[in-house]
Amino acid sequence: MTSRGMKFKFHKGERVLCFEPDPTKAKVLYDAKIVDIVIGKDEKGRKIPEYLIHFNGWNRSWDRWAAEDHVLRDTDENRRLQRKLARKAVARMRRKGKKGRCRLPGVDSVLKLLPTEENEKSSEN
Repeated sequence: MTSRGMKFKFHKGERVLCFEPDPTKAKVLYDAKIVDIVIGKDEKGRKIPEYLIHFNGWNRSWDRWAAEDHVLRDTDENRRLQRKLARKAVARMRRKGKKGRCRLPGVDSVLKLLPTEENEKSSEN
């Protein structure tokens, strides 16, 4: 997709994986969909694409604008990265003693829905 010579990596309606845009939150990948695309400007005034992201299973009020580097294609390799980051985030929370008080929305479903690491390894052989 282009807009006056600018090429977009993703298109409206595409299913993607998106990093949590808030740097204070856990670095995890969520299942998402591109709702809209606009051309914004970076800190140096250069034109860059910005994507309105809808996080699957979340209310529209949680839709966020994200830079292209926060969005990944929905591939098997990126799904493995999603699972790895989810495990790290859960382990980090357990180390901090937040097991009962705090949750990572969307992460539990990622860990349940994706195949286990053992199954991934056996399917590669």
